[in-house]
Amino acid sequence: MGSATPPASPIRGRRGSDRKERLLRAACRVLLRHGVQALTLEAVAREARTSKGGLLHHFPSKARLRASLLDDQIDRLQRDLLRLVATDPDPRGRRLRAYVQAPVAPDPACDRPLILAALLSDPEALHKWQGFSDAWLGPDLNGIDPGRADAMRALVEGSWLALALGLGPADPARRAAALKDLLRLAQA
Repeated sequence: MGSATPPASPIRGRRGSDRKERLLRAACRVLLRHGVQALTLEAVAREARTSKGGLLHHFPSKARLRASLLDDQIDRLQRDLLRLVATDPDPRGRRLRAYVQAPVAPDPACDRPLILAALLSDPEALHKWQGFSDAWLGPDLNGIDPGRADAMRALVEGSWLALALGLGPADPARRAAALKDLLRLAQA
């Protein structure tokens, strides 16, 4: 006697990591459309077209979902940073220049500045981000005047926040010019 196989959902039947990735993308969409306050397990399950139980298998709590979303953004950012460093011919300051460019690089999976701004409202997430940022920028900022290093970091991270909040020039040409100036300042 054969049992009927239920129809495959968009999530069911895929490898665990693929399911987790799809759930994270659904969480991004919820966060971007409705804000961090709307990032609930129910909303993400609904967006992913899966059961709450299916979501709980990968993310047993809202806190774990948020932490995983931040980890995912840091992983994606780190891949972009490494790609930019690999293509920068000048070894002095290349990590800082990558840090200027990577957050504004288009990521088809998520709006990185907005996601980071939303997630960093949590003190634990902010602490994790600061550790990542310190570790990434440390090699380039060591040996630079500390005041200049702090100013560069503030300029770069402030530009991310401005993007996330829709501040600054809306005109793409003016944004490109601002990015060019930040890169010029990042020449060690």
